[in-house]
Amino acid sequence: MTARLPGQTSESATATHADAAYICVRVVDTLLREDVRACVSRGEIRGAEALPAADARGFDASQQWLRVPHLGAGTLWIPVTPTRYMQEWRLTRLPVLREAAGAFSALHEVDAILAAFADGLPGEDARLFTAYLDECRAAAEHRTVSMAERARWFAQAGSAGGHALPAWNQRMLHYDRVAGFLDHPYYPTARAKLGFAATDLPRYAPEFQPAFALNWLAVPRECHHASGDALPPCWPEFAEVGLDPALARSHALVPVHPFVWQHHLDGFLADAGLDGQVIRAPRACLRVSPTLSVRSLVVLDAPAWHIKLPLTIRTLGAKNIRTIKPSTIGDGHRIQTLLGDIVRQEPALHGQVLLTDEANGAHVDQRPFLGYILRRYPEPQLADKTVVPVAGLLAETASGQCVAEELAGRYHGGDLEAWLDAYLALTLQLHLTLWLRYGVALESNQQNSMLVYGDDGLRLMLKDNDAARIDRAMLARRWPALAARLDGLEDQRIGVDAALPLAQMFVTITLQLNIAALVEGLAQRRGTDPAAGYARVRRHVEAVLADLAAAGEDTACARQVLLDDERLHLKYLLTAASLAEKAQTGATDVNKFYGKRAPNFLREAA
Repeated sequence: MTARLPGQTSESATATHADAAYICVRVVDTLLREDVRACVSRGEIRGAEALPAADARGFDASQQWLRVPHLGAGTLWIPVTPTRYMQEWRLTRLPVLREAAGAFSALHEVDAILAAFADGLPGEDARLFTAYLDECRAAAEHRTVSMAERARWFAQAGSAGGHALPAWNQRMLHYDRVAGFLDHPYYPTARAKLGFAATDLPRYAPEFQPAFALNWLAVPRECHHASGDALPPCWPEFAEVGLDPALARSHALVPVHPFVWQHHLDGFLADAGLDGQVIRAPRACLRVSPTLSVRSLVVLDAPAWHIKLPLTIRTLGAKNIRTIKPSTIGDGHRIQTLLGDIVRQEPALHGQVLLTDEANGAHVDQRPFLGYILRRYPEPQLADKTVVPVAGLLAETASGQCVAEELAGRYHGGDLEAWLDAYLALTLQLHLTLWLRYGVALESNQQNSMLVYGDDGLRLMLKDNDAARIDRAMLARRWPALAARLDGLEDQRIGVDAALPLAQMFVTITLQLNIAALVEGLAQRRGTDPAAGYARVRRHVEAVLADLAAAGEDTACARQVLLDDERLHLKYLLTAASLAEKAQTGATDVNKFYGKRAPNFLREAA
């Protein structure tokens, strides 16, 4: 996997090898965390004495080994270290050992390790492991390219101190770019943008912050289904894209990402029978730049407007193609308006939580590869603010600090604990109130949750809320006027009738992704024990639960799940997205397949 390529320098070959090893370690840790092929639950922990000294490959006498004897013909010996963060065991270091026919071999690379995990599986199941290798290779290659760009950018004068940029949108794009260099905490190959070649990254990826113009299709109005009627002020007219202005009477313009235009559009249109109905505009128009999500693009001449476009790449797994399901256009707006009503009637949240406007968008005859969502940011409230995605808080900046440390220095006098307290208080107040008072749990992941900082303190801003889980019966029973906001909801997976899906969403998104990853990362940077951070989180959770209970809310379920249970649910992201079919997992959403295997760090913090 890491052979030197023709024309590759020794320095770049070394970087490629290091990035492949980095991805390999992340993959093995995830296999352990998700108990892939029951490697942990059926394996056994053995001491170093269980291995012949000659085969220990330099590991010391205190090393513990996970012996996995049930994967095909050989036995795996995985060197492990105990941990309490998301899993019980993590990889100590490479290599993994494989014992077969009485001899030991060292597995240093991810292809050999995945082959060992696939050993003995039926052909189709084994094929998924082999296919995942493409994602591993892409992740290593894309990491090498991205880290080289980070080094180049950080060496430039002015790349540090994004808060000093003159406009809020420039500051937001700066921190999106910084965040782009930081890997997802739990999905091991999130660095891969499957479908992009390495040469596509400088053209379209947020790490490079390129600018490009969109392509356009003229679509017959009977095929064009719009939600809302607002458009950015610089939305082109037909003449601007090189088409007859008279077409405006019968057609509507639909933007297309240039990557899709160049590589996949012709085939999509032919397959859909639309090739003879739409007209390709000869001229590109409307300059944009990618945000952290890659397919959401800021309109450079109207930066309060972002356009979310279908993009034929896969991220966070081979099944996660980034097209736009037409139902998300209306559902995102319905949930946004519901959240707006809730925030306005909650004194502790009013003025503290901002929402993007997602009322406008369109699709073409239900085709997920043709359409767009327009996202409008609340510009008057952001004018003098610094907007930072939660995904970027641990990202290192050109100053050598991480973004959270920069924010603490600028807004909390350098007191990182005070910064963390402010973040925890507002985040937990918002999401525990939504869950326990309204029956709403948001998939407000690290990209969709943003900190808004100004001299008047911290606010949170939420976007892209079309994948929530909502106990509609509870909402209708307690808040019938609010429940009416969800009339016409198209994705039936949003509505649930049990407590568990809400708890799973809160734990895996708010608690683990947006809080625990931060606690662990900050402790690692400072060389401190994360237990103190978890004790701080527990105090904040207890305080919010006490307030909600005093106001008459039933907090028993939350107390049990968050504070008393020995285990927390976690997402089996890799399993569901790449290593198993939906028929095997039974999950209706590849991003919502759970196992209750994570040690409960809040219980231990008691």
